[in-house]
Amino acid sequence: MYDEMRDASGAVRPLWTGLAGVVDSAGPEGLAARRGATVRLLADDGVAYHPPGAESEQLWELDPLPLILSTDEWGALERGVAQRAELLDRLLVDLYGPRTVITGGVLPVEVVDGHPGYLHAWRRTEGEPATPTIGTAGDLLSRRELFLAAVDLGRSPDGWVVLDDRVQAPSGAGYAMANRRVVARVLSALHRRSRIRRLGPFFEALRAGLRTDEQRVVLLNPGPDSETAYEQALLSSLLGVPLVLGSELTVREGRVWQHTLGRLEPVDVVLRRLDAEWCDPLDLRPDSRLGVPGLVEAARTGAVSVLNGLGSGVAENPGLIPYLPALCRALLGEDLLLPGPPTWWCGDPLALSHVREHAAELVLGPIARGSADGPAGGSGSELRFPVRGGDLTAAQRAELLDRIAAEPHAWTAQREIPLSTAPTITPTGAAARPVVLRTFAVASGSGWEVLDGGLASVSAGPGVRPLEGAATLAKDVWVVGDRPERALPGPATEITAQVPAGGVSPRVAEDLFWLGRYAERAEDTARLLRAVTDRWADFQNTPEPAGADALRALLLATSEITRTQPGFADPDTLPDPPSPGREELRSLLCDRDRPGTLGFAVHRLTRAAQAVRELLPTDTWLVLGRLDTALARIAADPDLDDGAVSGGLNRILEGLLALAGIVTESLVRDAGWRLLDTGRRVERAQHVVALLAATLCAAPRGPADRLVVESVTIVAESVITHRRRHAGRPGVAPTLDLLLADRENPRAVAYQLDRLTDDLAHLPGPVPGSLDATVRRLAEADLPAVAARDAADGTRPGLAALLAGLTADLDRLAVDIGAAHFAPVLGPRPYDPLLPAAS
Repeated sequence: MYDEMRDASGAVRPLWTGLAGVVDSAGPEGLAARRGATVRLLADDGVAYHPPGAESEQLWELDPLPLILSTDEWGALERGVAQRAELLDRLLVDLYGPRTVITGGVLPVEVVDGHPGYLHAWRRTEGEPATPTIGTAGDLLSRRELFLAAVDLGRSPDGWVVLDDRVQAPSGAGYAMANRRVVARVLSALHRRSRIRRLGPFFEALRAGLRTDEQRVVLLNPGPDSETAYEQALLSSLLGVPLVLGSELTVREGRVWQHTLGRLEPVDVVLRRLDAEWCDPLDLRPDSRLGVPGLVEAARTGAVSVLNGLGSGVAENPGLIPYLPALCRALLGEDLLLPGPPTWWCGDPLALSHVREHAAELVLGPIARGSADGPAGGSGSELRFPVRGGDLTAAQRAELLDRIAAEPHAWTAQREIPLSTAPTITPTGAAARPVVLRTFAVASGSGWEVLDGGLASVSAGPGVRPLEGAATLAKDVWVVGDRPERALPGPATEITAQVPAGGVSPRVAEDLFWLGRYAERAEDTARLLRAVTDRWADFQNTPEPAGADALRALLLATSEITRTQPGFADPDTLPDPPSPGREELRSLLCDRDRPGTLGFAVHRLTRAAQAVRELLPTDTWLVLGRLDTALARIAADPDLDDGAVSGGLNRILEGLLALAGIVTESLVRDAGWRLLDTGRRVERAQHVVALLAATLCAAPRGPADRLVVESVTIVAESVITHRRRHAGRPGVAPTLDLLLADRENPRAVAYQLDRLTDDLAHLPGPVPGSLDATVRRLAEADLPAVAARDAADGTRPGLAALLAGLTADLDRLAVDIGAAHFAPVLGPRPYDPLLPAAS
């Protein structure tokens, strides 16, 4: 077996001497430290992956030891990858057009028509154009079906072999960029002294191929819960194109449009990260709720470019592999540079006979790899991935062969390729693991720009081939040596006019609004819990009745403000004298599944940020990752002592304040920022009102009242101003003036209403009337009068009535903002001829 770093004698190959020196000098402990640094940097950058079926994202798995290739070796691979992309593109153009390779006998028709990736709705009639013009290359690209291609390679004992073609909606290029950013810091000294080719030119070519001075481009994706949501957002940022869902696009009068606030914007190019069958419920999969009704027809008529072409999935068919050498000679007039593994398509009787005879030595699988519709394997379960015949019992193998014989055109068999190995960090040091290299090519001018390197994967355990559903680790790929200068395609003249920035869609508007709300809710909850735990430390064992009464009032108010009742009102949680239960406090801090807790707010904040990841600065993930770390430390503390809680809350507040600074100083004041700020202002106003209602309307009398008032100003971050202004009269009326009516206090309700008025005035449509009603109610309030206690029971009924009215007003305002700007765009529903047509 070939080892990438060492030759047959065990000597280090010259290209790897630098990395080998790092591995040898570090030792197991040093390598573990580098792996730990890699994990921290991935968390800081927010590099994530969403495994199918998982509730949330998990951290991207990256081994910091790169795969290293020489310039000469890479040059041969680069030519082979570019040729393969061109071959598959020409093949797709032919298969959806004249089909000369079928009529000429080069390719059996069953290989094509029997594959679910061949979309008959995408076929062109005679005289109908192929994929319409895209980018800047004019007529050349107007004949393309592929814009972006990926090829999985493995080094066999005989050289590099193509393991798979990925041309449906190829993923991984963005992760390659993320890998490089992390590994360049973990191995900074080695990275600096090595002449490593940059990844940037590939993304420049990708951007140049999509953009002109007139075209509007969108990136269609399945949503924030898709497996590669991180990469889709990264590509959106790198390419400067909006990330959209199918429900945000519509086809009207033959054109594709994007829903934005207050208007529709035309779309010229759809770069898709959504498998073709889900892209149009009218012409493709009728139960899809992810696609755009009418997209196929709009693309066929040339009104929009869809990249890659919707029919490209058929080129991932392993049944094509035996015929690719002949196809290359027929379509390109040259020999195939990169071979595939020895493959037998079972639709050929001679191949089927060979497979029957040698099934125990081969890897058997359906031509629709990863399909849930594939035939069942020997265990009786659905076969989604190829299986080794040798891993099956004789009975299972016989059953599988019978199924193959019943539908031979749907099956292939391959000889398994022993893959080369590369050094990988394990708990005991560096070990050799099988490695696969995914390369990428983008249509550029008259040819293809190939990413210098790519995305390598190694199996997490020994002897397991990566990229087949097993646990894998990613690797950076270093191509060492100078890069030939190549001019990127571009317009003949300098572009002086730019496409106006696209507007914010209703979905993004809502996500940004809730991002602001959850950021503020997390901050408000953290301040509340910090103030309460400080009072707890002061008064839980005090003999002073005033302190005990104040603490009881604050604990009860905490449950009311966070809406986590009964909470501290539960007799088992709040005994007499008051001492908050440890588990209730732990829940309020860390339980991310319980609405009202700090953990819940931080979790929802992170989810909202993930939904609009492409719009946020990269430093956002540094902050969010540290919030999760701080919460995890609190949750892991078995004693949950006062110091741990206070320190943890301080770290969380530091992170939330940093996030507020990022939002304030790094985002353009466009409609998106206005909506984010609107969410924050609504939430802060609601919190202040809830805080006052829970603490002051039925507050204890005397010294305990003063302690409660002081705690309120601490929670509202206004204690210093309150002391300076009202040192001689720290009563309720001055507190109400400071926190309700003071238009210069950033924590006051009046200040929030002023900001809301400004934000909403900059958004499309009229300002909701509920905002004017809220402003009016507050302006007309007689604060000294409502601060007075009732002589009979000591409560403040006037204050309770005012705050109840403000609560209702603010709730109505939040609803009105949603109705004005987040009106849901109805997604496509499954077609049912028995249902009445929508009016």
